[in-house]
Amino acid sequence: MQIWKICAQNQHILLTSINDLSVRKRSDKEIEQIGPVIMLRDARVINLSKLPLTDGKVHFIRRVDNDEQINVMNETFGVGKEFTSEYIWATICLRKQRLEVYYRAQNLDVAALV
Repeated sequence: MQIWKICAQNQHILLTSINDLSVRKRSDKEIEQIGPVIMLRDARVINLSKLPLTDGKVHFIRRVDNDEQINVMNETFGVGKEFTSEYIWATICLRKQRLEVYYRAQNLDVAALV
């Protein structure tokens, strides 16, 4: 819940966020107990072979370590000695099923595929 307060003296608007927990803390009401949670069958098991992967891209910003490698999703990839201690942009392309690594030097406006 958000509350807008307008201060006429300073002529500015102050936005204050109040969550439901803080509202409950200021009230004198007791907490009501709700019924037990019902677990659905097979709700705890996720079939990883049936996860819907859609066409798209997943982006990561990684720093190249001293071994000339980056770590993306617990997998290491070599990127080259010239990028040691630099930040790169790694993109997983789901349609192409490959990892693309981009680097943008400070003096360039566009990132280049490594």
